[in-house]
Amino acid sequence: MRTITIEIHDPNNFTVHEGDRYCDRLCWDEMLGTIAELTHPRIGEARYRMETAEQHAAREEAHQKRLAEIRQSQGQ
Repeated sequence: MRTITIEIHDPNNFTVHEGDRYCDRLCWDEMLGTIAELTHPRIGEARYRMETAEQHAAREEAHQKRLAEIRQSQGQ
């Protein structure tokens, strides 16, 4: 048995959890799509990444590093 949890933060801001993996800042249709992809046997991998907190932090760090590189190359 699997447990998938949906957190509703406000009318159009959802987080989907399964175990220690989650996908946050989803709008309503993205949340529904994530649930469908996680539960339908033929759809495959979810469009929005279900990641652990560590994976989210690493992705955000890489994103911020890339933004800093872009700003530096533009002389900002």
